Amino acid sequence: MTFALLLRLATQRIWASKLRSALTMLGIVIGVSAVVTLISVGQGAQQGINDSLADLGANQISVTSTTPDGLQDQDMDNIATIQGVSRVSSEVRSNGDASFEGNDARVSLIGVSPGYEAIATPTVGSGRFLPENQAAQSSRVAVLSAIAASDLGVGFDDLGSEIRVNGVAFQVIGVLDDAEGFGGGGNVLMTQTAARSLYAKSPYVSVINIQAVDKEAVAAVESSVESYLRVSKGFVDDDDAEFIIFNQAALQDAVNTVTGTLSLFITAIAGISLVVGGIGIMNIMLVSVRERTREIGVRRAIGATQGQILTQFLLEAVLLSVLGGLIGLIIGLVSSFGLAQLGGWDFFIDPGTVALALGFSAFVGIVFGVWPARTAGKLQPVEALRFE
Repeated sequence: MTFALLLRLATQRIWASKLRSALTMLGIVIGVSAVVTLISVGQGAQQGINDSLADLGANQISVTSTTPDGLQDQDMDNIATIQGVSRVSSEVRSNGDASFEGNDARVSLIGVSPGYEAIATPTVGSGRFLPENQAAQSSRVAVLSAIAASDLGVGFDDLGSEIRVNGVAFQVIGVLDDAEGFGGGGNVLMTQTAARSLYAKSPYVSVINIQAVDKEAVAAVESSVESYLRVSKGFVDDDDAEFIIFNQAALQDAVNTVTGTLSLFITAIAGISLVVGGIGIMNIMLVSVRERTREIGVRRAIGATQGQILTQFLLEAVLLSVLGGLIGLIIGLVSSFGLAQLGGWDFFIDPGTVALALGFSAFVGIVFGVWPARTAGKLQPVEALRFE
């Protein structure tokens, strides 16, 4: 008997018992669909996080003061001379109250120095960002984050209107498009000169933003900045340091590690259902061997070999697993696409995931189909024909 004939016989046997075959495949279908869905959702969410972090800049470093007088303008100027540093800017931060046409909100006040826009690359949804030229640094203009604009009821038509920040009038010249992603919040951005006239003391700054020439230079720049600050501030121990250095690349690596580990853990749990499905296939195939004992005896009596009997039963188990894997794959793709639409992230499917799902389902069919197939193949013709 040729392999093609054995495959046709196995297919006919599966089709002859459609309900039993469907129930047998159920565990594989659930397992594969769960694995595909979880991996796809995990990869899509991870890609979304990476995109958000990429918008912040993988070659950026921030130094945040933990005390009101921990960092100064002179520190920013000195850091700008470090090898590998492309740009620097600073921020002075505080909390305050903002109001507009009867709407009040508690907001974060951020006074930024020239060069901030080139480093942070904020996305302006409407209007424009703060002026860069020195002559306009004392102007009382403000750019609102999307959340701050929403809290205050400032719309696109209100550009040019005045809001009051801590009782002082500021003209709104722009609204950011930052409602989603990292760093969102109720923020009011203004020039650093205006901020210092309102709440901050010169020459102290809250944050120094640093842009390295490229991602590969981040580690060296971070080390040099830390060495400079420790020497200039006289800090020896980490507990004494009055600053925190943070870089986006480290955050991105940490996020990838966490999401990768979590996806692997969840997928392993979902994979248990594949094993359960394999056990179900083995159980049904053993029952099938017992029900078809006389058929096996007849085929052996007319010349079928043990290998041919074993191959047919093994093919039935593998076909059940692969067919269940294909159905589970389709369900998983549809489910992950639907979840991506609901979650607001991009639908993402790795071809390797498809290959893994189908390959593992076939592997399950082989592993759990070997025992029933060997049992069928080892039956002796005389004993099989006597079976009632």
